[in-house]
Amino acid sequence: SSLMERQFVPPNFAEIRHILNIAQIHATAPVLELATFDADGTLYEDGKHFTNKSKMIDLILGLLANNVNVAIITAAGYPSTARFEERVAGLLEVFKDLKVPNEILGRFYIMGGECNYLLKINEEYRLEFIPRAEWVSCGMMWDEGEIETLLDNAESVLLQTAEKLNVPVRLTRKERAVGVSPITPTVYEVLEELALTAQVELEGMTGLPFCAFNGGADCFVDVGNKGLGLEALLSYIGCSSEKVLHFGDRFTATGNDAITK
Repeated sequence: SSLMERQFVPPNFAEIRHILNIAQIHATAPVLELATFDADGTLYEDGKHFTNKSKMIDLILGLLANNVNVAIITAAGYPSTARFEERVAGLLEVFKDLKVPNEILGRFYIMGGECNYLLKINEEYRLEFIPRAEWVSCGMMWDEGEIETLLDNAESVLLQTAEKLNVPVRLTRKERAVGVSPITPTVYEVLEELALTAQVELEGMTGLPFCAFNGGADCFVDVGNKGLGLEALLSYIGCSSEKVLHFGDRFTATGNDAITK
């Protein structure tokens, strides 16, 4: 608030980013049809979930009520709706308590696993998967054998790099992702090294798109990326890229939000 009155102290990075963010929102607002949000670190704290006290819920409802589609595009991916519902339980609870009508519910989506699962809210305020045949593009119909090979190679690279760095890690293998989490506290640069090594070494091992990123407390390699997820969602709802705005926290080389730009 005192920025314009300061004579000797220049604006810091956070202030400059805040100004640019506001400018972008004002520029996009007149044509906005889709607002997409990263989850961890953006809508709620990393590793946490939506609570019914979150201030973001009123903002999301405001967008939906003004005919703007809203989607959460997250790296978190699960083969069952139950795990997704755990992450957004507070949001679903508020929607149910307010008896949000189906017309508004129909404008809310979750794209999970970067681009691998698309969900919507049904009339009972529960999440349900939208059949892949309804929204996946031809370019995203990947061979399951190639997916397993990519994940096998990614697992090997992550474990070998962690061993080289002398960092004990816990391995997590999912349907379309694999990652490691340091067992003991470590520095941010270790996760950066894991992510960058995976990016470089996997590039020549597969023809599949993938995302190797620093999650802040872990490092994961996912099949696909948020850019593909956003493109698929735009096609599904019939929206052009000029009418969408993505909010995220990791637009760096080792983040998974940059590719949405």
